Amino acid sequence: MKKVSKVVVFIIVLTLVALFVGGCASKSENENNQPSEQVSESNQKQYTIKITHVLSDKHHYTKGAKKFKEIIEEKSNGRIKVEIYPNAQLGGERTVLEGLQMGTIEMGIITSGALSGFVPEFAVLDLGYLFRDNDEAMKVLNGPVGQELSQKMVDIGIRNLGFINYAFRSVYGKKPIQTIDDLKGVKIRTMENPAHQALFKALGASPVPMAWPELYTGLQQGTIDAAENSPDVLYASKHYEVAKHYSLTEHVFNVVMYMISEKFYQTLPEDLQNMVADAAKQAIEYENGVIRNDINNALSELKKVGVEIYEIQNKEPFYEAAKQSWEEVIKDIPNGEEYLNKILKAEGRNK
Repeated sequence: MKKVSKVVVFIIVLTLVALFVGGCASKSENENNQPSEQVSESNQKQYTIKITHVLSDKHHYTKGAKKFKEIIEEKSNGRIKVEIYPNAQLGGERTVLEGLQMGTIEMGIITSGALSGFVPEFAVLDLGYLFRDNDEAMKVLNGPVGQELSQKMVDIGIRNLGFINYAFRSVYGKKPIQTIDDLKGVKIRTMENPAHQALFKALGASPVPMAWPELYTGLQQGTIDAAENSPDVLYASKHYEVAKHYSLTEHVFNVVMYMISEKFYQTLPEDLQNMVADAAKQAIEYENGVIRNDINNALSELKKVGVEIYEIQNKEPFYEAAKQSWEEVIKDIPNGEEYLNKILKAEGRNK
């Protein structure tokens, strides 16, 4: 009987030892595997990007946003989903910029004019006739000046993913503008932008700040004589119905960026950050090609609906008059004169 009891005890001890060793091994295995499981969970986490802008769902902003969506959803294998909100569905540009700062909106396609209320140095880019053509504008924006200004965006919680190669704003209204004298006394609608207002005063016109939704009626009723924008916006807005003359003054380059909330950007794993930045660059390249087609199509369609389009044969008087407005504007921009000189140096010209 005692012999049997010893055997039973021996078996029990062996069983307990086996259980103890197995438990330790299992615990050790779990501890060793835990980091890889966490990485796996991180890799499987899904993120949603809301990208918004204030123009229509037919505008090239939307086309660029759709390309971004296509690229990033494929590259990330579904880890990032993109929702597109055109037509100011998430608010005007200022509201969107505030949303980007707070992280409640992830991305926006937005102008520098709106951004200058957050980063005052950007106002230097609104100076009249600062750029003479697209190549000159993109050289500056993609160079040291653009990089320095973009870094200031990060400081206020917004990251610039790239500038699009857009178009210049030109004057449309009830009469042709072919020389600087044609602008004398013309009541022209402008945005509430000090640089734009100073420019048209220097050109002899009377700038009238007016909200965009009021512009069609203002032209129709004669509250104003003219307005200004790029060809695609003129066509999409149907302002040509009440403004049959479009003069290619090309006085201000539309500076537009793909922006992302820095707060949101920093929540992304590094591999997704790189994918987002790369997808934005590819979407911008795609949109740049679309823009050229859209501008040419808009000019063609404007002619079809009876709009007369005028080339400006000699822009030198416009350039010289615009310089008068520069001094007035840059004094209110932090380091305004320094930035202006850097831009002019990059362009190979003097103030």
